[in-house]
Amino acid sequence: MHVLILPSWYPLNNEDLNGCFFREQAHALSRAGMRVGVIAPQFRSLRQGVKAITGSYATEIWMDNNIPTYFKHGVFCFPKVPYLDLHRWVKAGLKLFERYIKEQGEPDVIHVHSLLLAGPLALEIYKKYNIPYCVTEHSTTFARELVSPWQWALLRESENFASHLSAVSNEFCLLLKQKLSGKEWEFLPNLLDRKFAEEIPILKKDNQFCAVGWMQSKKGFDILLKAFSILYKEKPEVKLILGGDGPERENLQKLAKILNIEEAVTFAGALPRESVRLLMAESACFVLSSHVETFGVVVIEALSQGTPVVATKCGGPESIIVSGDGILVEVADANALAQAMKEVGENPELYDSDSIRQRCLERFSEKAFISRVKEIYKHCIAESINA
Repeated sequence: MHVLILPSWYPLNNEDLNGCFFREQAHALSRAGMRVGVIAPQFRSLRQGVKAITGSYATEIWMDNNIPTYFKHGVFCFPKVPYLDLHRWVKAGLKLFERYIKEQGEPDVIHVHSLLLAGPLALEIYKKYNIPYCVTEHSTTFARELVSPWQWALLRESENFASHLSAVSNEFCLLLKQKLSGKEWEFLPNLLDRKFAEEIPILKKDNQFCAVGWMQSKKGFDILLKAFSILYKEKPEVKLILGGDGPERENLQKLAKILNIEEAVTFAGALPRESVRLLMAESACFVLSSHVETFGVVVIEALSQGTPVVATKCGGPESIIVSGDGILVEVADANALAQAMKEVGENPELYDSDSIRQRCLERFSEKAFISRVKEIYKHCIAESINA
């Protein structure tokens, strides 16, 4: 089976984390014996300043292990006329596709990651070449109500011609059904990085809490610090380690000082994946305090290490956390977050590490993902043949 991945964003190299989950899925499909390719126009934002204009405009082919990955570099030149930029992005994608099939042959099925850009491109390919496509939606743009009025008609048309629709949480599926054409969307979770599936013997630190993420306002790290300050007043032995960097880091460090918890909070900065894994494995509890998440890969990463999770009901965790995995609380409620952290920390016997880990692997492992996505691809191809 020849599968072409069509993402709305994608990493440029091994170090780039933007869209890294799409790349991990591509590699998982390849390991499962499928022939996999990727085409991804890479347009820079004018917010990058001079670099946006002086950067590359070339077509590039990256042989990512055995996955041919086609890039076309460019710039989003018309922020005040976004429809024109979308047209340019789709046009670049079509040229990449024509080169791809000339060199790699036509795919049997196309897997779109997010309708926002790749949906209209997949639609154009379908109209010209009759190649079926499925969609997995990831973007928080829908939940944050950031879709522009002019986009809806294109998104609905791209949705209507798709052979299968999926999204990365149950809540998100319901939202998309409501916002788009009323079609059914299936819950298809992101997969767990296979490195996190490897077992490592490690002793947990009873009073250590951790959180990992890009430090921006929507991640709610300020709420977490306020919750931790409440817990710290009652239990001064607790520690909090925050992994990640971002525009809000300096403000969060100032907040920790204002809350008089700076001695108990460690800002570890950006961490490599293995260090993230070790931090999760040794911590008594992982905390996700986001305002909105379509999924929450860090949640399944923590669960894979047998670590219970306290998370906000921000859209994604509700489809991940089950009884015995941790506690869900309302968004932006520091008191509720603090109480949940206290309950998990004081009752470790309620959260069996081996059971947490096993449940996670059964639901989110590479094997589970491949099993379901193969069925989806077969359905798309069969529907196309019978059309």
